Amino acid sequence: MNKRTVIGLMAALALSFSVSAFQPSFAAEESSQVLMLRKVFATAVEGWEDILRANTKLLDKSFFERVESRIKWSIDNGQVEDAVRFAYVGDLAGNIVNHKTNYRMQMSQLFRKLGNMPMALDLINNVCIMEPDNKEALFYQASLMQDAGSHIDCYPIYQKLAEDGYKRDECYYRMALLELERSEIETAREHLKQAVKINSHHEPAKKKLDQIERALAQATFVPTENNLASGIPVSSNGQFPIAASNSSKAMSFAMEGDAALKEGSISKAKELYSKALTADPKSAQGLMGRGIVAYREGDLEGAIASFEAASQRFLNGNANLERYLGSCYEFRYDSLKDKGDLDKARACYQRCKDLDANNEFVEADLMRVSQKFIEKN
Repeated sequence: MNKRTVIGLMAALALSFSVSAFQPSFAAEESSQVLMLRKVFATAVEGWEDILRANTKLLDKSFFERVESRIKWSIDNGQVEDAVRFAYVGDLAGNIVNHKTNYRMQMSQLFRKLGNMPMALDLINNVCIMEPDNKEALFYQASLMQDAGSHIDCYPIYQKLAEDGYKRDECYYRMALLELERSEIETAREHLKQAVKINSHHEPAKKKLDQIERALAQATFVPTENNLASGIPVSSNGQFPIAASNSSKAMSFAMEGDAALKEGSISKAKELYSKALTADPKSAQGLMGRGIVAYREGDLEGAIASFEAASQRFLNGNANLERYLGSCYEFRYDSLKDKGDLDKARACYQRCKDLDANNEFVEADLMRVSQKFIEKN
């Protein structure tokens, strides 16, 4: 089965709209709809809505059936840009006549399955710009951002959606996962409690909460200058290091470093992560950030050292860190051909998959490493 056929089959699966349940009823004259669409596509995007509004009588059920068919045909024949513009027009027309459509979102989901995250994000970002109150789209946008590592951007979206009452249990759970990555243990624990309170059957939230409670139960308390009464929670066995409240300064620097890294300013990010580690030498986010900078600068040994140190600081692991670390070991194997590095790379990728079952990229990583094992042997 060739790639185009696979894409077509996936598109047919993803774009299964309600209209497919019955036979087409072409009420409006097809030639009139075609002429209208030609006029639309010959006009700048800003003028599309005006043309569609002037022809609302043509925006009947048959119009959306034809739009759906054209999207499927375009994807099946590799005409991605054509599919995108028809999806855009279909959603725009749906808004005009109050007909529920999700063409762009479903195309975004398709691209996500295919591993094309930039295209998936572009499509859903377009939906959210056009429909800023579309909570379903906003939640999906945040989940995509989270998968892509844009944690600073997705957190406030979850926060706002939770405040608005949309999927509160899942929003609190996802916020907690992001907080755990920043070692904000107490905040994460409270959000997990809220998630479980709202939905007692939210098993992932219950599992995470249980892990935190067990970790805290094993912790001893070391007095600090700022809080002699309770001190900083520290693992009694060294396996559950927990960030103290006075590490907030380090977290703040690390988050600024993340933002600088996203903007492409490596030198600025490096400086901010150094400040984070000066404030708290054991900052998980600071260590991970320093590792990412070293990785991007081509310093594999420095990256490995930072990532290994960071892995000891995250309470429940970190999928992104494991994938970075796996990549470091894989690159080192490519250079030195030490089978031990290949073993470590595969173990890291597997931990990434265990921590984030929805990560589309790690499957390819595991397949690539498996092939190298075959070639090695």
